[in-house]
Amino acid sequence: MPELPEVETVKRRLQEVVSGLKIIKIQSLHPKSFFGNLTDILQSTITDISRRDKLLRFHLDPGTNLLVHLKMTGQLIYVDDQIRRGGGHPTADWVKEMPGKHTRVIITFDNDAHLYFNDMRIFGWMKVMNDQAIAREYKKHGPDVIDDQFTAHYLAQRLRRRTIPIKQAIMINQIVGGIGNIYASEILFVAEIDPRRPAGELTFQELKKLVTVSKQVINEGIEYGGTTFDGLYVDVAGLAGGYQDKLRVYSREGKACLGCGGEIQKVKIGGRGTYFCPQCQS
Repeated sequence: MPELPEVETVKRRLQEVVSGLKIIKIQSLHPKSFFGNLTDILQSTITDISRRDKLLRFHLDPGTNLLVHLKMTGQLIYVDDQIRRGGGHPTADWVKEMPGKHTRVIITFDNDAHLYFNDMRIFGWMKVMNDQAIAREYKKHGPDVIDDQFTAHYLAQRLRRRTIPIKQAIMINQIVGGIGNIYASEILFVAEIDPRRPAGELTFQELKKLVTVSKQVINEGIEYGGTTFDGLYVDVAGLAGGYQDKLRVYSREGKACLGCGGEIQKVKIGGRGTYFCPQCQS
């Protein structure tokens, strides 16, 4: 599932190619993928793209927006007669002719290019929203992990008396936005914190380290364009990321720990696979 670094990478790539383009046609191919009145954004110009948590906001004419959540398998792929840009969940749709069988929405621009919203599982969505509706949506989310508002003092308040495992706690969007399953394992390994520990039992010094490391790991993920695990598509220019080659613990069950040489273990926490080193993380 695309996490913050992958969504931020999609944002940056699309900013380069769609900013200033006018929407002249929209085709909604599935009723669960597009919400709102299509005509409200026709003839609108994309002035910018921003991100909050894992949400992408296409800023259109004043007061109008298209909010996008890729969820588990969503992709945004821009295609013109020369390039293909975007990203999201890696599948064969990255390289196939568009539209494909997983294409849910097609946006056509005034330069004859198209933006395809593909979603295999149909959990993702696009919504036409005004600025007030966007503000209400954003209130449901905690501060982004890389924002200045995410501090040890803030985290200590939010985790007080919480008994759920710390790994599960930092993946709750209402607490902090942008940490998904892959990066949660990576963050806790670097911070040397056992992912199974009750969140409310961490000391303030441990929380300070956790916040610092969280920003570090997420920014590393952004620097390398996120992670692409499907080996068929790791070299697709304009779509793939490279952080999978930098992962320290995720998906390394049974392999030697890069820190102590011990064996990486995998457990389920909150129904999600979690990787850690029992010797390095306490």
